[in-house]
Amino acid sequence: MYIFQLISAVIEDTLVDTKAIYYILPVMMIIVPIVYLIRLKLFDKYVYNIDLQKIDAELAEYERKEKEMLEENK
Repeated sequence: MYIFQLISAVIEDTLVDTKAIYYILPVMMIIVPIVYLIRLKLFDKYVYNIDLQKIDAELAEYERKEKEMLEENK
């Protein structure tokens, strides 16, 4: 948004400022979710102390044990 405002300030003849929302909206639709996902991962890791790799390893261990139990019962 600052880039559009800077362009409209430097070049006063442009109509970029009046229609800036139409240019900014598609860009923000891409940037906002990416920033939110990064924030979510950092927040989970450092605030809630949730390590997704440990959770994945634990789930893999449970699946391995479940497969072993099914093979023993056959």
